[in-house]
Amino acid sequence: MTFTVLINGQQHTLELVRNAGLSNGLACRLDGVSFQAEAVEVQPGVYSLLLGGKSFQARVAPEAMDSVPGAPASGHCTVQIDGTSYLVAVRDPRRRSGSRPAVAPEGKQNVAAPMPGKVVRILVAENQPVEAGQGLIVVEAMKMQNEIKCRRSGVIGKILVREGQAVNAGDTLLVVE
Repeated sequence: MTFTVLINGQQHTLELVRNAGLSNGLACRLDGVSFQAEAVEVQPGVYSLLLGGKSFQARVAPEAMDSVPGAPASGHCTVQIDGTSYLVAVRDPRRRSGSRPAVAPEGKQNVAAPMPGKVVRILVAENQPVEAGQGLIVVEAMKMQNEIKCRRSGVIGKILVREGQAVNAGDTLLVVE
């Protein structure tokens, strides 16, 4: 299958074919360059990757990509490898483009933990106005701090966690109205 991938705003072509010899293996081609890959999700949002014989750990978290020109409406994420973050958007040919908006234009937005971890810092207060892209909360997972940003402008309705609290992937942290 062939995908169009935006990495930090630059468009690439990624071809993936399942490698029958390996249960998690893929024969890949990125912009015409071939390599072998294996990927295993070791916990929600965290992947162990073997790319061309080198081992990597990748953290994948949903991300608003309004700042990246040409980003499609679905498949947005931040991928963090070796302390470097990459803004990534995948255009899947099996989905119709524009089939759903990336962010609801109005109504409540539940901000959820992208991975299990501990709330390190809450950057906002209830009833505080916030702008799209503003940092809301910092969650630490595996000794890395991840700032979760607001997807759209609004007002902080309810903060459901406290600093130092452990959270699971998908737990609602706060609500933006």
